[in-house]
Amino acid sequence: MAASDSMSVQTARNLIRTAPSGREFEVLRLVSQLANQNTQASNARELLLRILDKVEAFAPYGKAVNSLLRTVGLFPYVSTDDLSLPDLIAYEAHRPLDFNRGDIVFHEIQAKVYRRLMSGENVILSAPTSFGKSLVLDALIASNKFRNIAVVLPTLALIDETRRRLSEFRDMYRVITHPSQALGERNLLIMTQERILDLPEMPELDLFMIDEFYKLDISRSDVDRGILLNQALLRLSKTGANFYLAGPNIHALSDSLPQDFTASFIATNFATVASDVTLLPTPERGTEFEALSELCETLDGPTLVYCSSPNRARAAAKYLLESGVGEPVTALRPATKWLGENFHPDWLLCKTLAQGIGIHHGKMPRAVAQYQVGAFNDGALKFLICTSTLIEGVNTSAKNVVVFDHKLNRKNLDFFTYSNIKGRSGRMMRHFVGNVYLFRAAPEENLPTVDVPLYTQGADTPTSLLIQLNDDELKPTSRNRIEEFRNQHHVPLETLRENNGVDPQLQINLAKYVKENIRLVGADLSWRGWPTYDNLKACCKLIADFLHPIRGRTHGVVSASQLTLKINMLASSGGDITELINRELASPYETPDPDEAVERTLDFVRHWPGFAFPRLLMTTQSVVNPILVSNGFPRCDYSAYASSAKGMFLPKYISDVEEYGLPAQLAMKIVGSRGSFDSIDQLLQRLARSRRTDLSKFESDLFHSFTKFL
Repeated sequence: MAASDSMSVQTARNLIRTAPSGREFEVLRLVSQLANQNTQASNARELLLRILDKVEAFAPYGKAVNSLLRTVGLFPYVSTDDLSLPDLIAYEAHRPLDFNRGDIVFHEIQAKVYRRLMSGENVILSAPTSFGKSLVLDALIASNKFRNIAVVLPTLALIDETRRRLSEFRDMYRVITHPSQALGERNLLIMTQERILDLPEMPELDLFMIDEFYKLDISRSDVDRGILLNQALLRLSKTGANFYLAGPNIHALSDSLPQDFTASFIATNFATVASDVTLLPTPERGTEFEALSELCETLDGPTLVYCSSPNRARAAAKYLLESGVGEPVTALRPATKWLGENFHPDWLLCKTLAQGIGIHHGKMPRAVAQYQVGAFNDGALKFLICTSTLIEGVNTSAKNVVVFDHKLNRKNLDFFTYSNIKGRSGRMMRHFVGNVYLFRAAPEENLPTVDVPLYTQGADTPTSLLIQLNDDELKPTSRNRIEEFRNQHHVPLETLRENNGVDPQLQINLAKYVKENIRLVGADLSWRGWPTYDNLKACCKLIADFLHPIRGRTHGVVSASQLTLKINMLASSGGDITELINRELASPYETPDPDEAVERTLDFVRHWPGFAFPRLLMTTQSVVNPILVSNGFPRCDYSAYASSAKGMFLPKYISDVEEYGLPAQLAMKIVGSRGSFDSIDQLLQRLARSRRTDLSKFESDLFHSFTKFL
């Protein structure tokens, strides 16, 4: 009898949801029929996950459920008490070698990926969010087969999450997250693509993993970071190590990849949680926040609310707060007090956190963002209003996901991004069934084909990537595209290459301008150590005019003059964010409210001193130095100032502990403003030895969490 002749999958879903009375056997019979059809196995798994969510109703059929779980490959959910000898042998065959973290057993496809990697194959895995890709990596590390391993992650937030998870292997490996840390005999590198490129020495790798590998395709990611990820892949590939690329569901890899890019491509829809998707009535224009508030009032369990931008996330959180959504959380009062003292008491986050509502986006200080994710996973925060910075990679334990906005970067969500957001509902071994609420219909199902421009070198591959390749790595068309850069005499080819990710034509345009105006700008550019205000202004103008155009308000600044002013203010304050916020509030030209002042300041420090300015300042140095010297001006050296800016003008390495979950303000309180450290390891050791007794409860909790995983 065909499954459709007896009961439909949808009917079975409805029966399980309402805890069927008297029809349990009928549901299990359908599952059995589906489990024995290759094309229906995913439906069988989904129904079994729903049964596990209502396990009490199926208690009399425990042995049958257990057997079916084994049949569909859901071994992590299988109970060994009722297994036959053949089933028990199959169960044990899915256990990774030498892995002592609890009772770990792989599901069917995890085991397949693990075995192939252990046998020396390269694997590219395309799988749902709930697949358990990271657990495969953990098992590979635990095997002790690989001497040096590199893990490339898309964000600094993921570095700390991964470092904490892998801290159990500290006795086997030297765990390195920062390029300044010295290599050990056996190394586990956990880094972003930028840090992989900044490593002064690459150990002889045996294995590397790139998480969220689809970001290699610059059409699906930030172009600059996509270029750097391709360069990181090039550097890692040259070690000859085996690789494991993992990411969400895609359709395929580009057909134009070279033959020597050999790997097993495993695309699977194997999921370990199920989702109930509810399409809500489209609210009338101007009432969407009201509709969101009404929905949130009805939800039970931890809830993520996806918004398209930080401004939308703030607006949504503010409306929920004013509508009375959430309830006071006593455990979060120390956090709100500390945030008010160290940023501003009227910052919206201080108010929403007190009601169990978090706000997570790319402008947030890293330690504050990590604290909120931890509070959400621990149940202290019921709601976490977030943007794509949380959706793409960070693990959460959300029961519900609300897709409030259906846009990303001002474009409608495609099916790929929607699937990634949707996949955040539910959590293996915690929420068998997640709930997804949509304010617009889901996009049409159409998964992408991922391109790797490092290899395909299509017409849209940026020249800043092509210029990094050797002649034998370039296609003839690519060689022709960069010929003009080899033949020009404004900027040496080596300099164009050294400035990773910066468009070579922009560097050449900068050089031409400086050459033509050397008598006008030369004196202001030939500084060393610490600049005068005019020195800084001259460099900021070159950056804004040639390397990073400022159009409108760009990450908290509207002009090169304002960039100069704010960089100088941050330097003069010694990295005091509170002072920068107060100066923003006191500006005679603008009168932002405290919340706006905090957000603008956070946006500025994260993007400009924390990322773009130091890199572009050093690019400027490398381009202008030969011009200065050839025209009789002293050589410039911006390195000390660039390094200080990258560290937010705090003592060296202090700002880096943010990614370990310790706010820079707290690190400064512990070590003092005169702390001087030769390496980040020295700073971490100094912090770990601290016995400060004057920390607040919030600070003590953060400090304990910080030291636990060092």
